[in-house]
Amino acid sequence: MFAFALAIELAIYFAAMAYPIGPAEQQALQQQAQSLVNATIGQGPLVAVAGIFANNVRIALLEMIPVVGALILAAVSFSTGQVIQVEAMSTSIPGPVFGLFLFVFPFAIVELSSYALAVGSGSMLVVAWRRRTLHEEMRVFILEAGVIIVAVLVAAAMETMVDVNMVASIALWLPTALVIAMIAFYGRRSRS
Repeated sequence: MFAFALAIELAIYFAAMAYPIGPAEQQALQQQAQSLVNATIGQGPLVAVAGIFANNVRIALLEMIPVVGALILAAVSFSTGQVIQVEAMSTSIPGPVFGLFLFVFPFAIVELSSYALAVGSGSMLVVAWRRRTLHEEMRVFILEAGVIIVAVLVAAAMETMVDVNMVASIALWLPTALVIAMIAFYGRRSRS
């Protein structure tokens, strides 16, 4: 479920970066992006992390709602892709290329994976309800909610690090890759 949600999320994200934006929408998206930047500029890294975290954890928790969460994921992915396209316009770089560039930093994959996990977790509640194992799935759901909250917090810190020290931000791929490898290893092990 996670891989499927992540693939759909990325497809919408990149499609939105290529979808034409009219001048009125472009201006509204620029204002939206600028208001997010203005809320944290000059406030220091902790305020920036808190602001990014508050926004992203709200989105992730809403995406955990069965069925509705998938619709929220689609809307947020499209909106984010459109905002990135508008940012790309100011640099004369095509939207999808600019969006792909963000994956140089590990926060992008951590954040998007958190959203995919949130949707997958909510979807599994529906599956468990149909199988009449909802009480068992609720324990997993609560554990996954904790994992998602921590992952979104880590992603917010990583995203803030881009403004503090770009090289260090890229270097965060090392611990991120190690965590991904551990998850893959233990995931395979638990299935066998």
